[in-house]
Amino acid sequence: MPRATLADCDAVAGHYGRLSFLAVSARELVTWAAPAAGEHWVDVATGTGEAARALAAAVGPEGQVLGTDLSAPMLEQARQYPPQPGLSYALADGATLPVASESQDGVLCAAGLFFMEDMEAALREWQRVLCRGGRTVLSSFTGELMAPLPSLWAARLAPLGLRPVVPPAARIASLDRAAELLTRAGFTQLHLEVRSVPLTIRSAEERWEHIVQGLEGLPLRALSAAQLEELRTQHLTDLATYFAQGPATFQIPLLLAQGEKR
Repeated sequence: MPRATLADCDAVAGHYGRLSFLAVSARELVTWAAPAAGEHWVDVATGTGEAARALAAAVGPEGQVLGTDLSAPMLEQARQYPPQPGLSYALADGATLPVASESQDGVLCAAGLFFMEDMEAALREWQRVLCRGGRTVLSSFTGELMAPLPSLWAARLAPLGLRPVVPPAARIASLDRAAELLTRAGFTQLHLEVRSVPLTIRSAEERWEHIVQGLEGLPLRALSAAQLEELRTQHLTDLATYFAQGPATFQIPLLLAQGEKR
């Protein structure tokens, strides 16, 4: 399936913050990271700032959080949220952070490292900005999110010659791969875990809105209004079985990884 690009992320920025699976995953990672009050953190690939806001709440007014992203439209959305003490944003590549060396207690990246062309270069940059004993904490996914919903959507698009755009999470789809990347970048004291995080979707219509608002829906730009409405009707029928009893719960296979700077 096609990989998401920066242009794709820019295109969906206006609705990206409404995707509940991203918010749930980001908050889970921050809780797992357990930042302490007063610490300084960078949230790399912050998107619309879900993880950055959670970090800022955790470190409190004495701490600092910098959310960085390559997408200006994403950062524009992040800045629409109410301000929090110590929280700021910057347009920056994850491999060239606008941060002094050995100045941060932590670097966090929620489902973002796998978008970066040179993941090892990014991790080495995070090493640079961390204080000794500082931590890099990141997440990815080990399988299909909310299975079987993405496969169901791909099957519905296939007869039209279309394929959903997907995040390239397969680049970090196992604990072994996450450990390899962290170790090669010089991190020690690794802590790795896979969690199955539940996500409840209220209806087939809500799932359709998730598709339209996210990367999965980018192929819809190629369709006419009539084709789009026909596809919507067909896919709501596909989904009806899963929501016959009302809201349904699906699983997010969340990979969590942490390494410490010597």
